[in-house]
Amino acid sequence: MLSKKIIGYYRILKEKRVDDLLISAGILGVIVGLLTIPIINQIAVWPVLIGVCMKLYDFTEEIERSIIPYDFNKLLPPPKKRN
Repeated sequence: MLSKKIIGYYRILKEKRVDDLLISAGILGVIVGLLTIPIINQIAVWPVLIGVCMKLYDFTEEIERSIIPYDFNKLLPPPKKRN
């Protein structure tokens, strides 16, 4: 039940391209933090990490979908029939 809700929310986030927005906002925050107050730098890193994790999850899902199941029956010859 909970996993279905999480997957549903995740799909909504992917449709709206939230991961790109998180990464962009985080990078902007890191740059501002480097130039001004260091605590902003530490806080702004979290959206970057969350956005990158979302992208990595998408990458692994894509790889899992593109894996072709291997059929070992085609590799091995059929067994000999005994009379």
